[in-house]
Amino acid sequence: MSDQIGRAPTIANGPARREAAVRARIIVVDDHPITLAGLNVLLAADFTVLARCADAHEALRCVRVYAPDVLIIDQDMPAMGGVDVLKQLRAAGDQTPVVLLATVNNSKLMEALAFNVEGIVFKQSEPKCLTRCVRDVHAGRQWLDAKLNEAAALASGGDALDTLTRRQIEVARAAVSGLSNKELARRLGVSEGTIKNHLHAIYERLRLQGRLALLLYLNEKGAS
Repeated sequence: MSDQIGRAPTIANGPARREAAVRARIIVVDDHPITLAGLNVLLAADFTVLARCADAHEALRCVRVYAPDVLIIDQDMPAMGGVDVLKQLRAAGDQTPVVLLATVNNSKLMEALAFNVEGIVFKQSEPKCLTRCVRDVHAGRQWLDAKLNEAAALASGGDALDTLTRRQIEVARAAVSGLSNKELARRLGVSEGTIKNHLHAIYERLRLQGRLALLLYLNEKGAS
């Protein structure tokens, strides 16, 4: 357990306000002090680190206090891990985007996918993967480690379609009906930018290029 547990969160020295307006505001959570310090050094170069937390309870408190753009949290921690925090936030109606720092590909990660986690990065990945993930999540896109995509497809019988969220499947089906992004946004009650973000994630997950390829894929799977 970190010696920060039970103390007030460590608040990072933030940049000028004009920079904070364009930089993602994040909270970082890990129960290992050295890892937490390393994550702070890595991420502070591109994002505004609002707080560094040593446990899940501290993380939940800081999310309430600071309302971050992205919460970055370790998958496995004593008592309560990142997936448990994700579930608690969603149960409370808090839609703060969550990025999980994964250690093992297990049922917990599949559970996180069921709760539409915004990002998953394995700790064995290159540091640039985490930076890219946070940027994509802040832009409204889902970012999942490629190894997780492959494992999820295998777990579901080898079909990448089963790795899409319910909302992504809804957008995919609507997208091949001939409607424009603006018309799709109006039908689904979201912004046009949200539709574009969903389509980007769908194309990336299914490894497709454009709506025609998506239509052919859905027809082949009997999912159109």
